[in-house]
Amino acid sequence: MTAVLGDLSVRLENPTVKWVAAGAAATGGLYLAVKYSWFRKNPFYVFSGKTGAMAKDLVDSGINSYNKFFDQEDGKGVGDRILSTPDFVNKFYSLITDFYEYGWGESFHFAAREVGESFEASIIRQETAIAETIGLKPGMKALDIGCGVGGPMRNIVKATGGHVTGITINEYQVGRCKKLNKEAGVSDLTEIVQGNFMDLSKVFKANTFDGAYAIEAACHASNTAALYKEVFHILKPGALFSSYEWLRTSKYDKNNKIHVDVVDGIAEGNALPEVRTIEECIAAAKEAGFEVQYTFDRATTGGVPWQAAMKSARRAAYLTHIMTGVLEFIRFAPKGTQAVHTMLLKAAVNLEKGGDLGIFSPMYLIVMRKPTA
Repeated sequence: MTAVLGDLSVRLENPTVKWVAAGAAATGGLYLAVKYSWFRKNPFYVFSGKTGAMAKDLVDSGINSYNKFFDQEDGKGVGDRILSTPDFVNKFYSLITDFYEYGWGESFHFAAREVGESFEASIIRQETAIAETIGLKPGMKALDIGCGVGGPMRNIVKATGGHVTGITINEYQVGRCKKLNKEAGVSDLTEIVQGNFMDLSKVFKANTFDGAYAIEAACHASNTAALYKEVFHILKPGALFSSYEWLRTSKYDKNNKIHVDVVDGIAEGNALPEVRTIEECIAAAKEAGFEVQYTFDRATTGGVPWQAAMKSARRAAYLTHIMTGVLEFIRFAPKGTQAVHTMLLKAAVNLEKGGDLGIFSPMYLIVMRKPTA
């Protein structure tokens, strides 16, 4: 044994052997990190071959065209390009769905936490809270507008016993949602439809649903009033619609360059054609025919601010950024993968700043009712 150890120490003095040994150790460490769930999902599965619904050879051109479309400055939004927003929102979710699931979970939204409350518990509480605002219960049918991969839908039907139909513009998310719904055992209480929520009246008949909600999804609408009118059409008379909106708060100063740059950065990195205000949403609701019941910024609740979860995840995000670069370099991940993650990192930094400054909320609740007559 002594002779073997002596021979090993001599070999390790060779520079080449040292590098090989270091590489093997690093590879082993990364394998253990993946195997023992230091990451939410296996990165070798997430970043290999394709990103979301986008074929491998389209990722690089996809992120470049996305960045060009959503480039914004001076708080002016995307301007005349706004009518093309749905196509690029679809592209956005083709690029980032796997990243979101990998780094955040199956519910693509934020939540303010109580002190001592887990991230997962706060997410579920945020979801069940919006279900309560529309009174969802067994025997009722609700629409989840912009449902993503269905994380909120699954938690809501489990909590309420109501039936939820989800709509998403992204084909890949439809497949993921169906698979996850089946695995969760809630297929009997859920349905998933691919479609543009700006054209709900083309997908569903009038007066179909007992209620509807949107969790941080209406922000992608090219026109808020037009979206609300579509929701109005498919709701039964007397039904409630609640939405968590991404909005500028009253603390936002359009003459403060820092404020403007932060909000522009939020929009660019999250497929928002513009960032609106609660006053604009109230006006849009009334234009659509709704009676606004109340509004409330849930970002002002809880002992732990919503952006804290992003701060705590920063170390893992930087590790992921390095890993995507390595995987792209060795051609395991498609070209453009790290550029997608760069976009998400910049978005995260601006979201944190917006939360810290109090100029932005991703969960400004607006509750409205369709009149009975």
